[in-house]
Amino acid sequence: MKKLFLVVMLLGLAVATSYGQYNGECWVVSKGDTVYKLYADGNADPQFIPNLPQATAAEVNPADGVVWIAVSAANTVYRYNPNASPNSDDFFKEFSDITRPNQIAINPADGSAWIAGRDAVKKISPAKDAETGEVIWQIAATIPAHEPAVAVNPRDGSAWITNARGPIARYDAAGNKVADAPPMGEPKGVTVDYEGNAWIADSQHSVLMRVSANGQKLVEITDILNPTSPHINVTDGSVWVVSQQSMLMNLGPDGGKRAEFLAGMAIVAISVSPTDGGIWIADLLGETFQGEISKWTAGGQQEFKNPIPQPSSVSVGHWSGN
Repeated sequence: MKKLFLVVMLLGLAVATSYGQYNGECWVVSKGDTVYKLYADGNADPQFIPNLPQATAAEVNPADGVVWIAVSAANTVYRYNPNASPNSDDFFKEFSDITRPNQIAINPADGSAWIAGRDAVKKISPAKDAETGEVIWQIAATIPAHEPAVAVNPRDGSAWITNARGPIARYDAAGNKVADAPPMGEPKGVTVDYEGNAWIADSQHSVLMRVSANGQKLVEITDILNPTSPHINVTDGSVWVVSQQSMLMNLGPDGGKRAEFLAGMAIVAISVSPTDGGIWIADLLGETFQGEISKWTAGGQQEFKNPIPQPSSVSVGHWSGN
């Protein structure tokens, strides 16, 4: 990994002044205190964001390269726009009214972000001030849920939200419930396709379920042990999922297995690139037992690896056409 260095100080954090649009880079949370950007070839950008108290997720918007960062210990989410001038109001924004944020879903169609916290999911959206015309970011919806996960569909702005102790439901762009899914024991992972169909993972009870946009059960799989981090490949409708923190599996929309291979030692997160179908993997241990990021082809070939310390989150902007 290239040597990294601090560039700019802002709001008590160090922020890189990296300009240019999004080109398939992977954003990574490392050790809970640093966010790295890796280029499409796996090499690290020499600029990074350190000194984050318990960062849990970083999610990139593939439409413009803006990155949202959840910092659980500070009950805060940051919106970092590397394309804006460091002196502008749009360069770095802070949203502090979110309890223990730990997961983010981006809608590239309008730039909004759905943030999953400990007890609710909150949607943060841009709106124009009627008098000044300036963009104002505000909390547009709040959906109570215990330890939720969220996935948003940019086609209609709706979002599926899981609840570890309650109902699983789909909400429209305004936060109104429009569908319920069958109950699960302790769902903590969800991904959605362009038609609104969702895959939901319950690792504790080894259940993986696919539901339609109206909540009808389409597929239920109970022979994949401890499924985590479901991630749809929007270009072909298949879903990638991790089993027992080591096996990477690809399933068709009907649940049929397309591929299965050993891809790590302690996989904690994956992200799928719509550009080439490659799977980026955050492995808490890796070959050095210190942690690494790797990228694999759909056929099970490792393209490269980078020894990022204790990675916990990866994001490559998985929506196609942005």
